Amino acid sequence: MEKMEIAMLVINGQMMMQLEEKEVQEEEQKWKCALIAYVIGECPGYNTMKRYIMMNWSSVSKAEVFLHEDGYYLIKFQKISDMNEILFSGPYTINNRPIILKQWCPEFDFGNEFLTEIPLWVNFPKLPLNCWGVGSLSRIASAIGVPLFADECTTKQTRISYARMLVEVNVTKAIPQKIAVVDPTGKTFMQDVVLEWRPQYCDKCQKIGHLCQVEPEPKEEMPKRRRPWKKATQTWQYKGPI
Repeated sequence: MEKMEIAMLVINGQMMMQLEEKEVQEEEQKWKCALIAYVIGECPGYNTMKRYIMMNWSSVSKAEVFLHEDGYYLIKFQKISDMNEILFSGPYTINNRPIILKQWCPEFDFGNEFLTEIPLWVNFPKLPLNCWGVGSLSRIASAIGVPLFADECTTKQTRISYARMLVEVNVTKAIPQKIAVVDPTGKTFMQDVVLEWRPQYCDKCQKIGHLCQVEPEPKEEMPKRRRPWKKATQTWQYKGPI
């Protein structure tokens, strides 16, 4: 091994190790075409996930699959275009369980991000065509969360009945069903918001994918009503001669 120069910094009395920018950037380039894949519920086995990708994502070049012990997969594609094609073509399910996809970034933190911030496909039905610009769509979507991408049919306007965007949404907060929009002329209108899918979020556990069962309060049993007592009476009936 070549001898390395180690740079150390002392900040507020704490010694810190200085990394080399070039080396860090080179490693980031290796993962720039990677998606984080998280399955709501039980994490599928490695062979199951790899078989699913081969069968359902065959339109792109073969991707490398990595399983993280925290319960998510890292799918590494050969090209940015392959990664975007898969990301834009969702949503996906495996064994009837939704798969959440998110582009990898150096600041990715599974524990923080996948507990609250989830990319969801949002539709804007009957959106006026003069509002389909990238900037206009991003401004409208920002009322829900962080706009990421519009799908191909929206950008090319080959489908004009609704605009479709991938938006990073905080599932712990209420999502508006309508957004008030003002155009440059001052005209206002209310834009409907339709989510294609939204995961369950448990306020008690602060986790997505389930809801803790709340035990119903026991109902007070009503005292049974007694039937009114009837006095037995005997009557004589003639049955003929003995």
